[in-house]
Amino acid sequence: MKTLYDRLEPEVIEGLEINKEKYAVCVKGVVNSLTSNKFWPDLTVAEARQVIVFSDYPMNKVTSRTLLWGHNIIKYEE
Repeated sequence: MKTLYDRLEPEVIEGLEINKEKYAVCVKGVVNSLTSNKFWPDLTVAEARQVIVFSDYPMNKVTSRTLLWGHNIIKYEE
């Protein structure tokens, strides 16, 4: 099974890449969390928040499904 990082939506990866230069340590931590886990609920609340913040995910799109399941942040395999 793929890691969370492997299943990120392209715009989330793009946001992380844009912020990599300015927030290198934080983005590295986010990438480490995503490559170390296969399921969104395995992330801590702080890790999930960091994914949203450092990928520049639009806050108006954050829903309870985003926080609980990574909805619109990760692609689910069918």
